[in-house]
Amino acid sequence: MNQKSTYYCRFLRVSLAFAGAVLATAALTCAARGQEHILVDHVNILDGHGGRPIAGRLLVIGERIAQILPEREAVPTGVTVINGKGGYLLPGFIDMHAHLMQPRCGVDGTAFPRFDRSVSERMMSVLLDFGITTVRSPATPTVEGLRLRDDLNAGRVRGPRAFASAELINDPKLTDEQLREVVRDALPYHPDYFKVYARLSPQAVASVIDEAHRHGIAVIGHMGQTSWLEAARLGIDHLAHTVDWSPKTLTPESRKKYLAALRRYGIRGPFRSRIDWLELLDLSSPEVRDMITEVANRGISVDLTLVAYDTKFAAPNGGRYADDRFARIVPELYQDWTRCPDITSTGDWISEDYRRWNAAYPKMQALVRMMRDAGVLLTTGTDLTNPWVIPGQSLHQEFELLVAAGLSPSEVLKMCGENAARALRSDDVGLIEAGRLADLVLLGANPLDKIGNTRTIQWVMKGGKRVSYGLPQSP
Repeated sequence: MNQKSTYYCRFLRVSLAFAGAVLATAALTCAARGQEHILVDHVNILDGHGGRPIAGRLLVIGERIAQILPEREAVPTGVTVINGKGGYLLPGFIDMHAHLMQPRCGVDGTAFPRFDRSVSERMMSVLLDFGITTVRSPATPTVEGLRLRDDLNAGRVRGPRAFASAELINDPKLTDEQLREVVRDALPYHPDYFKVYARLSPQAVASVIDEAHRHGIAVIGHMGQTSWLEAARLGIDHLAHTVDWSPKTLTPESRKKYLAALRRYGIRGPFRSRIDWLELLDLSSPEVRDMITEVANRGISVDLTLVAYDTKFAAPNGGRYADDRFARIVPELYQDWTRCPDITSTGDWISEDYRRWNAAYPKMQALVRMMRDAGVLLTTGTDLTNPWVIPGQSLHQEFELLVAAGLSPSEVLKMCGENAARALRSDDVGLIEAGRLADLVLLGANPLDKIGNTRTIQWVMKGGKRVSYGLPQSP
């Protein structure tokens, strides 16, 4: 299509939002300029804002949504009609914590982990079949990972649209100038984000945030040495994983007990000590209240990744996830999960450790509700590429864990829709509204009745083209 035609059809997309009477003419005019036009008929539309379904039909022109039409509206002539058969039409699902590149371990315990492009591509392809049309990768090998992002977005690799960070920054020995140089060195690869990690001090986090913001790039935080409260005050844009595991978020007395436990556990301490941290966390403390208030007031998004905790800490060897019918959907991943030495870093846990974790876990669920109640911008994410986080299936499991934590299905769908779009600062994805990309999922059953109905996928559309028809066959 030439530039003039592109601008003309873009104008028509805007016009369609206000002028239902010209639908047929507009559709045919755009068709003459090479734009495919589709009407998705007889559907109940859940637009991503978290409301009730609206019976109607959806007009798609080219790769974008033109207009939501009432059921009684006449069908424009010359359009391709897709009968939704009374199904539920949603925006394509968004996983806000899905690493693009899959690290493969050395199964003999001697080789270093390596990133596997071919396995990563298969993993991305599977996501589409589960309705996931957009992902955010919050830590990505700068050269290899951002190349895969570009290939996904250009359609050279089958999979969702991708936003991606450069490699995470976690070396506490780097000076202010060295940290800034790390940011500048990644700029030629056009990262969407930078990510600061658990070992960085507040001063180091401040250096990265300042340099990234100088170049108009947002920063994601997986915190530890720096608390969420400190990171928020330093200007962090996004946070991950529900909690910060920072001693500073505990009360002074509990902080002493936690640090003593960390010393007692020694080299195996970081994961086991999370049990102590969660047991010692006082949800009514000023530390927690101030943290939540600051994160909410600053509009910082939080992807929760409850499934990443459940897969590692709820039971040994993957627990129920090892028996999931999709556990082998990417065979190489299942091989790594079952053969690589201590892949979950909980190989020395005993039954008492798992019991303690499960007893403390309701605090994490309560913290989710507290953030929800305070207006924190919560989003859905899985921490894909972690062990037993099953590609595609894990986002639906995350939905179920969020409902189990006390959120409603409508709140979960809003997190995956409107909230994700806000966090991505995108006017293209996350919602069903005129002008946005036609990334859609048709379900056979209402997810507001049961969140597990998000798996009743009839088809998936990306950019106005249907790219998948139902969940993949389990291996």
